[in-house]
Amino acid sequence: MNRDRQMLNPVALALLEDLESTWRKTARLEQTPPRNKADTLAKRLLRENVCRSLREGRQPLIELYRCGFISLPQGGGETALSPLNGLNPLVCLTEAHVADLQDAMEAADPALWLTGEQRRIWNRALDGPLGDWSLEEQRRLSEGLRRLASDAPEIYELTAFQASARYLLGSSKLLGSFPLLARAFGIDTNRFARPVVRVLISSPDNPDSLLLIENPQSFDQACRCGLDRRVALVCSFGYGLSLAEALDRPDDVRLIGDGQSTPGLSDLLALPQPSYWGDLDPEGFRIYRRLKHSIPELALSALYDPMIDAMAAGVSHPLSQATGKRGQVGAEKARGLDQEYLEDGVIGVLAGQTILDARWPGHLRDDPERR
Repeated sequence: MNRDRQMLNPVALALLEDLESTWRKTARLEQTPPRNKADTLAKRLLRENVCRSLREGRQPLIELYRCGFISLPQGGGETALSPLNGLNPLVCLTEAHVADLQDAMEAADPALWLTGEQRRIWNRALDGPLGDWSLEEQRRLSEGLRRLASDAPEIYELTAFQASARYLLGSSKLLGSFPLLARAFGIDTNRFARPVVRVLISSPDNPDSLLLIENPQSFDQACRCGLDRRVALVCSFGYGLSLAEALDRPDDVRLIGDGQSTPGLSDLLALPQPSYWGDLDPEGFRIYRRLKHSIPELALSALYDPMIDAMAAGVSHPLSQATGKRGQVGAEKARGLDQEYLEDGVIGVLAGQTILDARWPGHLRDDPERR
C-alpha cells in the first residue's frame, strides 16, 4: 500500500490529522493510544458538517484503509468498513504509520537531564509552545528551573513575573506559561508574592453611583464626557479581569486618581447602584459574573442597551485574531461589539442606570447552565 498523504481527499486528510494528533497526545503521556469505533469517527465528521450521513462518513475511513494509514485490529478488512454490512469495527493507525510518527516526534533530549515526570511534561510542551525552541534554549530553560527551585524559599519573596525574568531567559512570562513544568521541578507557583493591582479611578467628592469600566479607552471617554462629576468611575490598567482580582484582594490594591479626592476601595464598593460596562461578547459577561461574586448588588449598565440593539441590527464583528477576540469560549458562533462603539452623548444620558441580566443576548453568555 502507498501511504501518500497527497492522495487523500480533504475530508480523509482532516480525519487522519485528527487521529495523529490524538496519538501524539497519548504518546507524550506514555499512555496507550485509544482505538475508535468506525461509527464514532463517522459521527464526529457528521457533527462537524463535513458529511451528510453516517454512511457517507465511512468513505474517508475506507480511503484511509486503502492507503495504509489505518487498520482493523479485529480483522475484516475493507468489507468490515463498508456501510452496507452493518458492522462497527475498531479502527487504529497502522503499525507502520505509528512507526513513522514515532520517528518524526520530538522528544526531550537526554542532555536536559530530566526526571521521568519532568520528561513526560517536557515532551507535551514540545508538541506545543516548546516546539520551535532550539536545544540550547531548552537547556537554559531547564537549568533556570533547577536554579529557581534550589533558591527556594527565598525566591517566593519575588513576584512570579520577577522570578521568571531573573531565572528563565529574561522572560517574565515563561513561569506562567509552563505551570506544570514548574511543579515538576518542585516550584510552587502559588507561593510567589502577589503583585500590587493598580486601579484607575476618577470620582467627585460625593458620587451618586459606581461604574466599573472594562477598557481604559472607554474610561477616558467617560471622563471626557464629564461623567466623573457625578459618578465614581473605576478602571484597571490592561485586561479588565484585574478588576475582579482587585476585589478578591483589596489589601493589594492601589487606587490612582488625578489629584482629586481619592476614596478608598471599600468606600467605592459601598456606593449605591454599582454597575458594569464592558465589551458585548462572551468574555465581557464572564468578567461581569466574576465581579458580581464580590459585589452581589452589581448590575449591567444601561450603556449596554444601545449596544445590544446595534448588534441585533447587524453591527458586530467576528471573534477572531484580527479583532483580538480569538480564543473566547463560543467564539466559533458568537460575535462581538466593543464598548468604544458608543458616542459621547449616549454615555452621558445612560450612565448610572442599569438593565436586567436577562437583556444580555443568550448566545453571548459563557454560562455553564446554558451548555
